[in-house]
Formats: sequence, C-alpha cells, structure tokens
Amino acid sequence: MVRMAVEAVVPGMFTSARIFGRVQLGVALALVPILLWFWKDGPKRFFGGAAATVGPRLAGWGFLGFGMVAVAAWVQSLLGVRGWAGIPGIDLWAGALATGILVAFLEEFFFRGVLGLAFWKAAGERPATLLIGVNAAVFAAVHFIRPNSDLPEGMLAGFAGWTNLQLWAGPADPWKLAGLFVAGLILARTSWQQQNLWAAIGLHAGWVAGLRICQGVWPEIAQASGGWWGPSLEAGPIPFLLLLLLMFALWGRPVRARLD
Repeated sequence: MVRMAVEAVVPGMFTSARIFGRVQLGVALALVPILLWFWKDGPKRFFGGAAATVGPRLAGWGFLGFGMVAVAAWVQSLLGVRGWAGIPGIDLWAGALATGILVAFLEEFFFRGVLGLAFWKAAGERPATLLIGVNAAVFAAVHFIRPNSDLPEGMLAGFAGWTNLQLWAGPADPWKLAGLFVAGLILARTSWQQQNLWAAIGLHAGWVAGLRICQGVWPEIAQASGGWWGPSLEAGPIPFLLLLLLMFALWGRPVRARLD
C-alpha cells in the first residue's frame, strides 16, 4: 500500500530493488517485539525528550542532512558532471520527504534503537566506542544484502528476492561501503549522545530526501565523463569527506554510553 501511494505521486521511486529493501526491513521489524520481550524493555525509551523540542530537533538535523547532500551536488555541478535544472515540483518534494521520514524512522528504530539496546545489554563493560563501531558495521553491511538475480516487477517483487540471497551480489563500491560505515558511526554516536532517536531520524531523513530532491535539482549531465568527483551523491570522495567532517565534529564530546 505504501508503495502504491508513493508511486502514484512519484513514479519510479520504488524500483524492485527498493521494494526488496523495504521488505527486508519489514522482516527485521517483525523481530522487534521478540527482541524487546527478550530484553524486558519497550520502545518508549528511544523517543524521550520534551514534546516542544522534538519538531525543531527533527527539522534542524533534517536540514543538516539535506544540506550535506546539496553541497555534494553543488560541488559536482561546479566540476561539470551535474547541471542546474531548477526547483522541482511539489510532487517530488512530497514523495522524497515522505519516503525520507518513513525510511529514517523505521531504520533508526531498528538499527540504533533495538540493535543498539541489544549491543548495550550484551556488552558489559566494553567501551561504548566499540558498540558504536559494531552497530555501524552491521548497518553498512546490511545495505549490501541483495538477491542473486534480477527481480521481477510487480507488487510482490520484493518477496521474490528471499529465494536467492547473497551478501555481496556483485562487487561492492568501496566508497559507498565506507560512506555507509561513517554514516552509521554518526547516527549511532548521535543516538548515544542524545539518549533518544530524534536527531538520528532527522539527519537520516534529510540524507534520504536530499538524495532524491538534489537529483532533480542538479541532474547528471549525460555527456559528462565521470571521475573521482562524481556523479554519485552516495559514493565517492566528496560525500565521504562531508560525512567524515561531520563525524569528527560530533566525536569531540565524550560518549555517554548509558541508555537509561
């Protein structure tokens, strides 16, 4: 139903590969009640904080994530692999923002919330930095679980991928893998420091929505030859450098490892 609604507004937003990714996350989320029952805990700990501060926090971190993607797209336009196409219509904005918020909420709840709680419970006296690193490594690796063959089109395409899975379906882009790992470090570090998921959800949503919107604002130039400078907004030294700068900016403060 979500796919049908999004496709009606922004055709092409959910390809078969993206359907598989959402099904994959759905299967993971189905395990959440079991995990929370096992840890004798509940989801409310992940969404603390004063109600008056939640909206501004989501918006502020969301603008930061969007701004990072926009900077990468702008730099690539200066290097000649992207060109300005103008501000996109409301349909693209609505589809990108809705997808970004949905994906960010679900992924942060699972990866930083439920898995973060599991790692903390199992870690004993191990350093919080180790837990953050493990969380980031799992987050990055899961993005490369893919079907071993092309998926058919259709409503149930995502489910068909489970019949033939492998972790590395084709060569993994080292820049994308490194970027996802650093992004995982940032999101886990932010969640531990804030003691809730709101900042991580906002930042994650800004990245996801920003990718779609900036691809519409600065589309790739067909005849341009790609190089180390692009044209990907997810992989390459430009997005990686921006993520690295943000990670170093956040890592300066002590890590508060407790989750209570």
